[in-house]
Parts: sequence; structure tokens; C-alpha cells
Amino acid sequence: MKQKEMYHNSFEASYREPFGAAPRGSAVTLAIDVHARYQASQVILHYILDRTDDEHTKKMDVRSEGHQQASYEVTIEMPEEPQLIWYFFEVVLADQTLYYGRERSNESGEGKIYEHIPPSWQITVYDPAYRTPKWWKNATMYQIFPDRFYCEGELSLEKAPETSLVHAHWENDPVYIRNERGEVIRWDFFGGNLDGIRSKLSYIQSLGVTVIYLNPVFEAESNHRYDTGDYHKIDPLLGDKEAFETLIEEASSYGIEVMLDGVFSHTGSNSIYFNREGKYDSLGAYQSKDSPYYSWYTFHQYPDDYDAWWGVGTLPTLNKENKDYQNFLVHDEDSVIKTWQRSNMNHWRLDVADELTDDLIRQIYRQLKKENESSVLLGEVWEDASNKTAYGKRRDYFLGGVLDSVMNYPVRRIMLDFMKGEMDGYSVYRRLLTLCEHYPKEYFYAVMNMLSSHDVERIKTMLTGFLPASFREEDAEGMVRKQIKALSLWMYTFPGIPSLYYGDEAGLTGGADPDNRKPYPWGREDEDLLDWYRNIGKWRQDHDALRTGHWQPFALDKDVFCFERWVDNGVDHFGDQASDGRFLYLFNRNHYEQREVDIPIEKGKWQHLENKKRIFSSKNNRLTLELEPGESMLLRMMK
Repeated sequence: MKQKEMYHNSFEASYREPFGAAPRGSAVTLAIDVHARYQASQVILHYILDRTDDEHTKKMDVRSEGHQQASYEVTIEMPEEPQLIWYFFEVVLADQTLYYGRERSNESGEGKIYEHIPPSWQITVYDPAYRTPKWWKNATMYQIFPDRFYCEGELSLEKAPETSLVHAHWENDPVYIRNERGEVIRWDFFGGNLDGIRSKLSYIQSLGVTVIYLNPVFEAESNHRYDTGDYHKIDPLLGDKEAFETLIEEASSYGIEVMLDGVFSHTGSNSIYFNREGKYDSLGAYQSKDSPYYSWYTFHQYPDDYDAWWGVGTLPTLNKENKDYQNFLVHDEDSVIKTWQRSNMNHWRLDVADELTDDLIRQIYRQLKKENESSVLLGEVWEDASNKTAYGKRRDYFLGGVLDSVMNYPVRRIMLDFMKGEMDGYSVYRRLLTLCEHYPKEYFYAVMNMLSSHDVERIKTMLTGFLPASFREEDAEGMVRKQIKALSLWMYTFPGIPSLYYGDEAGLTGGADPDNRKPYPWGREDEDLLDWYRNIGKWRQDHDALRTGHWQPFALDKDVFCFERWVDNGVDHFGDQASDGRFLYLFNRNHYEQREVDIPIEKGKWQHLENKKRIFSSKNNRLTLELEPGESMLLRMMK
């Protein structure tokens, strides 16, 4: 049987209405076409409720019959409890039973025929009462690794941990000094501090930034500070509580919010709470079972055999279901969250959110929203956040009331696979539409999009490594520059919050940790790239359509990715007032060849935003143009 002789496409309204995630209690209509010559006796929809694994069936009605095919349709009501629904089709013929399901587990759209139970399509059933803050969906982020951004004033060596190595030169490369077991025995510091960030607020604002995300700033032994020593104290090398509050206050005067990294799945072994090294004036869990913190940790053979993050002994894992720990973190009057709320710290990124329980995340979420509804809670999640399973449990991140946002590593992977040649333009189209289908729009427009971060190689280094071996060395720098501009333009004009990792705008390179955490190259910036990031930051600020406008991708060519953003009649994708505008993003990834594209688009004149002298005209609702190798562009429809 030919695959097209059965057909359902979850991206098309004629087969699934409405598109995408569905509010709880709403109705979704599903349809499938079956070739008439097979004379199906009945077509049955199977759908499974993810919460209980209960399977339901519903006989589908004939919607239309023709000489070539019959169309079957059924409407189902979404449950009141937010969850996932999985569905596939059963087609009963005279001599056999066939099934129609999703072709790939990570890709929606069209399906294929099976002779057995197939992979299912997903419907995300969410609570529409929850909204992500409007300011956040319009934000542009700048991520800073505090020790490596800028040092204001003299570095106080006496404030550095005993195990530290302090660089005499800002231009040095980061280094780990390890013992024979591979353990870090000396942490290197460059002296970046909170006052340094504050002194560069004007620079940060010039990039179009409206929120700064800081890697951890609490007292710790390491330079990355994911080994918290005291949640209530700013690391002395960075400053103090007053310096932190001043940074938040002055950033606000520049129209910039501050988001802080919350490391709540584990502490440092060198901490008030565990105190393995005995450096704190406290009775730590490692020292005594009578410690007030003993129940926060899980010991197997006291005191040296305990649960630790990924088995790293310096990062003992916290028991997230322990009520005393939950009160310490969220509910006590001097809890971590409440203490820093009083310092106007309203926004948090949760490190390794998968390692926290949804219940604890909800508690943090509610406390943040109780004091300030515009607070944002973002989670570190590396996969599709709508169907993420961790520790044997489906996570509720995007069903409402758990998280506002996640780090959008799936889109980053799609971008990089496209650049490596491991995914073509058609696959990019399907993968991105799949995420759009899975995520409620409040979340699809609120995810943190990035090319680099403190956990991955920098984009410039990665792209250089992706170039084909046959590529001429003298052409490499120019091509990588084109690609950086193409991917950053994609990120800044795509739904969600673009996040610029400090130094990427200056041309900073960096491989795996610690090379991806080099100091910002003050005085040695790539001025061309710097100007580029200022430009795209301004374009995003100036045009509502690039932030909360509608979004539509196009499948045009294996080497080309293209999408449109627009606002019509003064109303954006969320029904809010916005300025009209229509934009088209295009990118040809091919290193050697031009690509001609023909796009179904509104009739009119389209202006190249970077080079306004370049104007293209669409005729008969088609726009035809050529893209040079590595070329990208953002076109604006002229009024």
C-alpha cells in the first residue's frame, strides 16, 4: 500500500483543529483520509490519557466521500486535568487491520502506515489560566559568568578561597588544576565582580538587552559557584549584599531586570550545611547526625558514602522532599527565596530543574508570583519540555503553574544539526513546527533561545569545526562570520527570548569547559560583530512583530530555512495591542552554491533591513530571490 493512501497531518487545520496544544476542557477535531478502493469497514481513533495510561477509542464518522478517497472525522473533548494525550488511528479492512501513526517519535506532521500499534501524536492539554509575563516575552537576555566579565576596583586576594589561583593577567586562558584522580584542587579566578557588571550597564543596554542572567553569585569554593556554601551570602570576591542590591537597582534604571541562578538540587561539601572540610562555624550534616541539616542529605554509610550530583563528592545532593529543606528554601520568613525577594531579586533560573521535584518547583513558583506576578521562573531543561520524563516521572513544566520558561536547547540542536549538514531545511521546518505544536503558545514565545552558554562550546568555535575539510582556509573566517550573523539573526527574530552569552558579540572563542568561560576581551573586541549585535538588538526592540508577532516557517529547499513574522490590524499573536509589521527571515547554509527560493508571500515590496537599498518585489503572491552561499537576510515589507 502506498503511504499517501492514508493521510493525517497534525500541522494542517483540515486534519487537526485547532493546531497545537489545547486548553483543558476544550474540543479537538481530528481527521484522516483513506483511499476509497480499500473499502474500510470502520476507522477508529485511539487516544491515551498520559496521567492514567487509560486508552479510549472512538469510531470516526465519514466526513466526505469521493471517487478517490474517504475522509473520516471525530471530535474529542480534552480532560479537565492538564496532561498529555497520545493518539493514533486504526483502519479496519475486509482482510486486515492497519494503523496510522507518527513516523518519527520526535517529529510531528505526516504519519505512515503500520501493521502494528504505531508511535502516537501528542496533544499537550494545559491550563490556560496561567500566563507567562508579558515583559518576558518581549525580553532580550545577556548571560554573564560573573568572574569573567569585568573587574571594577582592586581585587582583594584575602577574600579568595584558600584553594584558589588568582590570575595576574585578564588575558590568560582559564585552567583547571587537578590531582591524579582528576579532582580540581585549585580553582582559578580572574576577579570579575558585581561592581564590574554595574559599571558596564550602559554597554549592556547598547546591545538591546532587557534582562541579565547571572551564573551563581552566592559564597562558594569554586569559580563557577555551583557548589553553594551559603545561600544567604554573596561571595566576597564578587561583592556583598549591598553591591548586589545596588546592581539590581541601577540595572532597573536602565530598563534591565536581573535573573539569578538558583542551585537548589545540591550544595557544596564545603558549606554551612554539609561542612565536610570543617571550614564553617556550624554543625554540618557530614560532622554529626545531630546536625539540623542531617536530614537534608542521603547517607548510605555515614559519613563518607552519600548521594552526590553525578557522583561528584564535592556536590552532595539535597533531599528535595524534605519539609525542613523546603521551608528553608521557600517558606520560612528568612527563607532563601523570601530573603532575596526583599532585595528585589524576582527572577530565577533553576539549575538542573530535572533534579528538582515538580512539587518543589511549584512551591518556588507560587512564592515568586505571590510577591510579584511579573516574576519569571526558568528551568534548565535540555529536551522537549512538554513531554520530558525524569526519574520515571512525566514532568509538568508547561501544563501551567510550574515554570515560565526553559532553556531552549532543542532549537539550538536543530540549528547546529542544520549547520553540520545532519539535518536539511525540510527537517528543520518539521522539527520546529513540532515544538510549536507541543508547546502552548504562552511557553513557545517564552523559551530562552541561545547559541552559546557556560555549559557548551561557543558558537564561533563550533562553526569553525563544522566547516568541510575541503573548505579553503583563507575563506574560513569570512564564512564563519556569515554563519554567526545568520544564526544570531535567526535567534533574535524567532519566537522566544534571545540570550547572548557574554563575549560572543565580541568574537570570543571557546571549546569545552573551561575554555568556554574565558574573560571578556575588553579592548580586543571584534567591532564588526559588536555592531551587528547592536543592530539586531535594536531591530528586535523596534518591531513588535519580531517579538510577539505570528510565526510561520517555510519548507523551500534542503539548504534554506525561512520564516515569516507579522502583526496585522494592531493585534499580536496574544491578542494584545501591537504595531503592524511583516518580516521575512531567510538563510542559505550552502558553503559553495547559490540557492533560488520561491516563497508564497503577501504581494508588495520587501526591503533588506541591513542594506536598505536592496528591495525585492513579490508578484502574484510569490517572492523569488537568490541567496548567495552562507547569506542570510531579514526583509521588511514596505508600507
